[in-house]
Amino acid sequence: MINLKHIPATKLYTSEPNPSWFGNPPNAPENPHWDSRSTNWLKSRFHFSFAEYSNPRNSNFGVLRVMNDDFVQPSRGFGTHGHADMEIITYVVEGSLTHKDSMGTEESLGPGSVQFMTAGSGIRHSEYNLSDEKGLRFIQSWIVPRERGLKPNYGSFDPVGNGSCTVENEWKHLVSDVQDKTVTTPVQIEQDANMYVAELETGGSVNITSMTKEVGLGRHDGCEVVPQAGTHEAEIMFSTGGDMSAHLLMFEMEYSGTPAGRTDF
Repeated sequence: MINLKHIPATKLYTSEPNPSWFGNPPNAPENPHWDSRSTNWLKSRFHFSFAEYSNPRNSNFGVLRVMNDDFVQPSRGFGTHGHADMEIITYVVEGSLTHKDSMGTEESLGPGSVQFMTAGSGIRHSEYNLSDEKGLRFIQSWIVPRERGLKPNYGSFDPVGNGSCTVENEWKHLVSDVQDKTVTTPVQIEQDANMYVAELETGGSVNITSMTKEVGLGRHDGCEVVPQAGTHEAEIMFSTGGDMSAHLLMFEMEYSGTPAGRTDF
């Protein structure tokens, strides 16, 4: 048996920071290319405590410390800033993300791409939407590494020329543990954790590994899945109804036996 907790989008903290905090010019909502999703340069939905949002009853889910759903307007971004002792995974949903870091890496990645940084002993980088006309949406997640002070590292996977990152109605295994020699994924990190992505067509379904409880998920929603004591395997299924399609991202990690996830509702 497993426990499911629905995290509706209304329970996510929404952040729209001042553009000057990240080296951006003033907002330009009169720009015809700015997306109507926000009048601010950035609209970010925090799944866990982050930046100005501090909630001790919502700080992490296992080793997953941060999951931010970011939308960046055209010609805006995050100026150079530093990180340390985190495995940072970024999945691009729409638009193009341009990354530049202190190791000399510079590249732009489009939809379906995934990048990672082992921040380790310290790394500085910037992230921008250099398009003048299109918005950028990406999911950035931080995972606590197995040890501190690791050598900084960067890597990415771009589906262009490498096969599609996602296949309709199938899970694509994109991220795994670098120490797990039983699987091969485009991205490997310094922690026992996995990330999968799937796109469901109308009426499609994806099996994970039957449950009696059903949870309906909407846009930006999340769901915490935790096994009950003594449960070693569980089977759950995602499906779409009506004329809806879906884009899913799932993290899997070892169950520590201690309470996990949100306890504030």
